[in-house]
Amino acid sequence: METPIDYDFTVRLKAKTIRNSQHVIIDQPLQEVPTTFPVNFFLYKREISSLHGVYRRPEAISRKSIHMPVGDSPVHYINDFEEILTDMGIPDIKISQIIFEVATKAPGIETCNVVSMLVAIRKTVYQETRPRNEEDDIARAERESMEVAAKPIPATKSSIDALERVVLDASTSARDCTVCMEEIDAGREAIRMPCSHVYHSDCIVKWLQTSHMCPLCRYHMPCDYL
Repeated sequence: METPIDYDFTVRLKAKTIRNSQHVIIDQPLQEVPTTFPVNFFLYKREISSLHGVYRRPEAISRKSIHMPVGDSPVHYINDFEEILTDMGIPDIKISQIIFEVATKAPGIETCNVVSMLVAIRKTVYQETRPRNEEDDIARAERESMEVAAKPIPATKSSIDALERVVLDASTSARDCTVCMEEIDAGREAIRMPCSHVYHSDCIVKWLQTSHMCPLCRYHMPCDYL
């Protein structure tokens, strides 16, 4: 039996970072106005070795970029995006979903402080932790048959609203939000799940509005079963 593999992704517009400074710089040369707008594709791989969430930290395994002229629209580069995603080994059905999300976010690049688009894709590989036997295969087949028809169940709004909001300070070790694959900056509000995993607030809220399970350990949030 083939090793189970899941793909999930996020498409984000990256804004220019403005840092406050107490120093005054005199005769600072003007920065050149960028003439291209980069669309960056990152593919990360994560391995989960048990149903209880024993996993390896996601690692970047592929990165590709397209630089299009400023003022142009990503929708004019759909064929190029499809070629990149195909080279990365992304399944056709997932490519369609990613392209749709890119097209949905495209109007947002007209905002003056947006400097790039990030397409982060996570490939989750589920590894066996012990030798399989016939009972394992039967149980897996039954589980997979149920998952085919199953639909994601979101967490309840009240449980999402009640999640603990935290702000990481500079002394805290750097953490990555495994929903968007980016570092959680010091001073930015984050959310700590009851299982103690921390994510960007907007990332985990959007995730829990679709799935009631923690992306890392599958901790079950309260939900309304249909």
